[in-house]
Amino acid sequence: MRKIIFFGISILLICVAGWGIYKVKKPHQNSADEQAVAILSAANLYNEFINSEEMANKKWVGKVIEINGVISTVNETGNYISINLRATTEGGVNCSVQKNDIDPNKKLNSGDLITIKGKCTGFLMDVNLVDCVVQK
Repeated sequence: MRKIIFFGISILLICVAGWGIYKVKKPHQNSADEQAVAILSAANLYNEFINSEEMANKKWVGKVIEINGVISTVNETGNYISINLRATTEGGVNCSVQKNDIDPNKKLNSGDLITIKGKCTGFLMDVNLVDCVVQK
């Protein structure tokens, strides 16, 4: 009986380890193939979160949205580029894009008008989008 229990626990541990390795090694997925539920300006999205964060969270968090606006800053950190779209003088929309998801020939500069699609994760000083792709 002990052998059967030991064998069962061993199989369970191997399955858990395999699942963990799969989750760690699976490739990054961006929102390029997903359909955006809405197209908004950076100012409109930011103002929705400022006016009622609770309502905006229910409406946008976890959903893929397309945002257009003017680039205020572009910062590189490791494998990611953070593009901040200006909404007001107090804040904007922060879009996190993986470096290999951006065309290396396309230069992103402050003041450029851009459209970005990504998944909204909520509000923390700025509205945050992850898994973003540059549309235009």
